Amino acid sequence: DQITLQVQDFCLIDTNHAPVSLTLSASVAGTPVAAVSNSNMYVKISSIVPGGTTRKITARISGGTIPPGTILKLESAACTTTNSGGARGTAISTPITLSTTDQILVDAIASCYTGTGYTDGYRLTYTWQTNSPATDYHLLAATATPTAITIVLTITAHSGN
Repeated sequence: DQITLQVQDFCLIDTNHAPVSLTLSASVAGTPVAAVSNSNMYVKISSIVPGGTTRKITARISGGTIPPGTILKLESAACTTTNSGGARGTAISTPITLSTTDQILVDAIASCYTGTGYTDGYRLTYTWQTNSPATDYHLLAATATPTAITIVLTITAHSGN
């Protein structure tokens, strides 16, 4: 008898869909608005790669415009370890300033899984702040309605493709 076994190359990505809402404000007269952060979102993945290859998670803005005089940064923490296994890669230690260009959040992901719980995976921290208070503060303008920004997180094909 012959038995045929095969492990498929695949990658899946999802988030916990936690809402991210950031509001710039100041509480002391004479001070600039303070940077605000939100760390409620987690990214979960499942990945199987051919031997010796890796993937990465990238992020970019795909919709909306960051208000003038401000920047939106994103940072990933290392993957949680409670419900995960395999080669989960390395979170890039410096926050990226989001733009319409893909930028690496997590690199060197091989065959792994990150868990399915609400706080499993890579914890993302979004930080909204003035770009340069000394030179760009005059660009800030109050708005009657919030600005919606769409962020696309992508897990790449393995590096052998």
